[in-house]
Amino acid sequence: MFDAGLQEDRPVVVHDKVWTAANVITFLRFLGLPLFVYLMAVSQAYGIAFLVLVIVGTTDWIDGYVARRFDQVTKLGQVIDPLIDRALLATAGLTMAALGIAPWWVILVIVGRDAFLLFLAYRLFGGNPGIPVSRWGKFATACLLIGVPGFLLGFMDWSGAVLWGWIGWIFTAVGVVTYYIAGFMYARAARVLLAQRRDGVRTGAVRHPDAGASE
Repeated sequence: MFDAGLQEDRPVVVHDKVWTAANVITFLRFLGLPLFVYLMAVSQAYGIAFLVLVIVGTTDWIDGYVARRFDQVTKLGQVIDPLIDRALLATAGLTMAALGIAPWWVILVIVGRDAFLLFLAYRLFGGNPGIPVSRWGKFATACLLIGVPGFLLGFMDWSGAVLWGWIGWIFTAVGVVTYYIAGFMYARAARVLLAQRRDGVRTGAVRHPDAGASE
């Protein structure tokens, strides 16, 4: 699932292109975030807002599949795709917390971890160090993309509200734990990469560490 579209007998080539089908899908995902906020805070159209959240979340798999399947992996896509996942969780979580739908402390735990890793990346590398995304990070993000919307379904007035309220808590709990495991792996990989870059001044060779970043 996590590597869907990737052909094992063909190496991944990273391009410098901007306007690829995969990147267009990623840009459209970003446009869904302000729409979600408007539907939640202004229109209070929670059902439609949930559908927008589902579309933005599930198309994360689609743009990754398109990029790998049709040789459209780009440097830009590698940067903005995980950032939009972070923005999705932050936007959905903070909006629901502000409206009293999700608990503030849970959302701050999620957003705080991302803020720390973002600070770490810019403090040590001046930007994205390009550390590959780990399976832990992908799994954590998938859990949170189920758990956080689960709070919204648990808040809405319908027959499955109680069940989805519990589902939201369970997936969010699992997601937060694995999110921090992935964050630890990112910090460790960043430390190794920083040491390699320092040594690279003398050796002229720098490799990415095997440990992946969080997504």
